[in-house]
Amino acid sequence: MEGRHETPQFEHSVRTPTNFPPFSKQTRAMWAKSGDESGNLSLPQHLMDTAGVAAVVYDTWVAEPIKRRLTEGLSLSDDQVRDLYIWLAGVHDCGKACLKFQTQLEQKGGFEHLVFNLTDAGLPLRVGGLEKTLTKMPHGICSGVLILNWLMEQGFDYPTAELLSSVADAHHGVPSPVEDRDRIETILSAYPNEWQEVHRELLNTMAEAIDVQSTLETLKTNSLNDAAAIQLLTGLVVIADWIASNPEAFPMVVTGTQEERVQLGMQATDLTAPWSGRAIDGDVDKLYQSSFDWPDHYRARSVQAAMVEAAKTVTEPTLIILEAETGVGKTEAALAAAHVIANATDAQGIYFAAPTMATANGLLERTIAWTKNTTEAEAVASLYLAHSKNQLSQPYQRLRFKGIGEDYPTGDNVVASSWMSGRRRGLLSNVVVGTVDQVLMMALRQRYSMLRHVALAGKIIIFDEVHAYDTYTSDYLETTLEWLAHYGATVIMMSATLPPDRRNALVKAYTGQEVATPSHSYPLITVASGSSQHSIAPEPSPTNLEATLEVIEDSDEVLLREMEALLNDGGVALIICNTIARAQEAYTALLQSFPDEVELHHAGFMAWERSEKEDRLRTELGPGAHRGESRPHLKIVVATQVAEQSLDIDADVLITDIAPMDLLIQRIGRLHRHDRPLTDRPAALREPRVFVRSIDSLTPHPVLNSGAEAIYGAKVLLSTILHLPDTFKRPDDVAPLVRAVYAPEQEVPAEWVEEWEKAEVLNQARQEAAHSRSKSFRIKSPNECSRLSDLFGDLQRAAVRLGDEEIGAAQVRDAEPAVEVIPILGSEEEYAPLGTDWVITGNPELNYRQALHLASSTVRLPARMTRYDHDFNDVVGSLEQLTPTAWNKHYLLKGQLALPLNEDGEAELGRFRVRYSSELGIEILSDGQGDNVS
Repeated sequence: MEGRHETPQFEHSVRTPTNFPPFSKQTRAMWAKSGDESGNLSLPQHLMDTAGVAAVVYDTWVAEPIKRRLTEGLSLSDDQVRDLYIWLAGVHDCGKACLKFQTQLEQKGGFEHLVFNLTDAGLPLRVGGLEKTLTKMPHGICSGVLILNWLMEQGFDYPTAELLSSVADAHHGVPSPVEDRDRIETILSAYPNEWQEVHRELLNTMAEAIDVQSTLETLKTNSLNDAAAIQLLTGLVVIADWIASNPEAFPMVVTGTQEERVQLGMQATDLTAPWSGRAIDGDVDKLYQSSFDWPDHYRARSVQAAMVEAAKTVTEPTLIILEAETGVGKTEAALAAAHVIANATDAQGIYFAAPTMATANGLLERTIAWTKNTTEAEAVASLYLAHSKNQLSQPYQRLRFKGIGEDYPTGDNVVASSWMSGRRRGLLSNVVVGTVDQVLMMALRQRYSMLRHVALAGKIIIFDEVHAYDTYTSDYLETTLEWLAHYGATVIMMSATLPPDRRNALVKAYTGQEVATPSHSYPLITVASGSSQHSIAPEPSPTNLEATLEVIEDSDEVLLREMEALLNDGGVALIICNTIARAQEAYTALLQSFPDEVELHHAGFMAWERSEKEDRLRTELGPGAHRGESRPHLKIVVATQVAEQSLDIDADVLITDIAPMDLLIQRIGRLHRHDRPLTDRPAALREPRVFVRSIDSLTPHPVLNSGAEAIYGAKVLLSTILHLPDTFKRPDDVAPLVRAVYAPEQEVPAEWVEEWEKAEVLNQARQEAAHSRSKSFRIKSPNECSRLSDLFGDLQRAAVRLGDEEIGAAQVRDAEPAVEVIPILGSEEEYAPLGTDWVITGNPELNYRQALHLASSTVRLPARMTRYDHDFNDVVGSLEQLTPTAWNKHYLLKGQLALPLNEDGEAELGRFRVRYSSELGIEILSDGQGDNVS
């Protein structure tokens, strides 16, 4: 980066290992990195580099909560933990001293010298029969076997030696199967003496140089069975290995002393120290004013003040659950509490987990501003946006042009670390804003899970909108809470509508205990740790909304008639539908009477179009827009669930499909959301009104729309209808209604009993199926894991296939991995990106502007198109053939699929005919059976 200073990002007092004795000629002949034209890197050098990096990582990046967890889990002192980590990093690749690895380039031109070095050093190259039969002999497994045997020679018992050696065994992301280790053990035990001497030399030399012997002696006497501590150590070894393997930081040509090499390598790696928050005085109002740029006269609300007071009581890992209505400043309250707790516990930073990419993007700039305002003046904070589309976020990309080590204006010391923005590394940053999936994947059997664990274990985790999780995802959430508590991470959770049973389940997952004294207060702050529980009931807000509710017939004719009557004098109507197809249908029906006033919003638009639509809506319907100026005289917004959480818009009237009560209340949060002058709303809509549809009949019992029932299940919808009030007051009715709907025992009308019992049976079956599915790739509770392989169970090989972030996100959401496409007009040989007047001919390499626009044009195909293997193969196979090959040459488009459309905006994919338009988004027109299914 231009203008970047060469200030090292670690203290000069860091003790890096430098007292390595000379290695033998045989050991120096071993290579670790085949390198480039400048040369190759020897195995001893790579191990020394990794040990040196580990020392710096431990002293500068590893936060105090992680150090405390490791000292407790390993029954060692802090210095002993440090030495053990450096030694494990220094021997992690010793298994590269095997014939399969060292001779793999024998037939590759230009690398013959690497093999000649071995023979010149007197090392025999006879490969045994069993080794010849192996197509692969992973050096991670070899390292684990060699370390295991060496530790047992030092007097370790097998279980302890096996647990320690699993760090090296799993440093490529997943522990190896037992049968593979046994096979390689047999091979290595038969190696010639010359090779076995190299193995001993590597392990002995590292032990002597790091002076780890006394630590190992202590470990011999300990009963080591803490898989969580080993998981953290493995994650730390991965970090050290990845840094030391970067040739830009640790070049193949070795010059200067080892201490200088490590110092220069870490200067080239912008790894930041744990977050350092500004000191906090006792004035709560001043804390909020300085943190969020509030004016001096602004006072914290009761919920916000109570959260800070709750945070001040935290002296151990704690779960804080904040329940309060929308619009009271829960986001600011959570960040302020995190600031207090981070200062008290020396946390590594925070992770702010949002339900969707859109909400994460919406939180980003607020969190950047908070981080600038709260980071200590002389410190630098690294920030990361954790979702798969972060390259398209301009606020985040602007941070990446700053360099760590530069001189910053006051309050401008927040950057996106270049190294920590790499694949799988972003969560290592101090402050992370991202989707909840990235945290829930802690509970997923997934390659490199240890890196995710070590990245989150030292942070304060903030979960937003925790009410919105189904049974399947709740299983992942509860397992994640168990692991976060086990690591000693404090967790803050927020919800506007949390059923008491869910609150109890969250507390039990984190503390292992039920809620001691259930409270029906609202708002409510629950504070729970392993040793204590208490609740705080902040002063409630006055009633800020009183809306009438009415169920209307579910037909396009009735919808149109209601709109014409309600909007006779103009106004803003919001219609929320449960599916894209219903939203498209409602939009089309309204066009005949409102050709210029109706607008469609759902997740089936290209990313940039959806973003533009949402930005326009926020401008037109936000708090600063007024009728007669930017707020339209008449507008109808038809949307799906995207309007529940991610859109800060204010409607005069709401028409919504039936949904669970907590989600209905979220939707009602968009009705009369902002205080407005009377002139902003037409006289007929000055009293808030809600109309509920998607119910086919109410008598003699409710008959639900099949789409609503498929999404949410019949029981919760019937219970919602049972308790649907004629008038809803906010916040007064929020907690009582949610509590009533989710109560385990219900009194239902006699006419409902048969349908209710059917719904209960189906709900029970649905929940049992969800619990069963969630076990497929979910890791065990930390209390059930005594070995690293316990985190992967019998699915070690399957876990490797789950490396893709999109697949992992789908796995924790009980969603089908969606296939993303980029619609273009034309063919791969000549096409126009939608929304441009460009014509790209002949499949040329794309410039940045073209690639960025295309990368911003992704849209997800409906899941039913790729649900079954034969459809997936047909659809994706067709798309791969139709995608310009030049796309794979640009980092923004690598792996993306094109959807070439004809002049009508349509395409044939397998048995499906689809259409994309800027008006309706993605549609399935037919499924190959001649049926129109849009």
